[in-house]
Amino acid sequence: MNLIYDTPNGLFENLDAFLNQTLGSFGPAPTSQPPRSYCYKGKESYRLRLDLPGFAREEISLSLEKHKLTVTAKSEREDAFLPELERTYNLSEDIDPDSINAKLNNGVLDLSFKKFSNESMGARNIKIS
Repeated sequence: MNLIYDTPNGLFENLDAFLNQTLGSFGPAPTSQPPRSYCYKGKESYRLRLDLPGFAREEISLSLEKHKLTVTAKSEREDAFLPELERTYNLSEDIDPDSINAKLNNGVLDLSFKKFSNESMGARNIKIS
């Protein structure tokens, strides 16, 4: 004898789940949802990627103060889906602030941060001029 698990209205339960998943994706996304960001940690550097779709390079500004990186984007276009945003990231203490590089490509802001090397944190001679 084979036992088969049968759920009443199983077809409709699956159909409801399918329709909720499919139809729930229509319409505008809530504007309070922050853009996605991805952080990577390597041996010698860190990397931060932030999705900024629809923003031009001139509409994005970056500022660094006391290991806090602030990304601000503001669009003056009336048809902008997300007219403005501001995100602040707490950076690690071992980041060299002079080595930060930023690139914008296809709506993705890619930031790289080099860590202080052991040489720069170690002892060194300082010349007096």
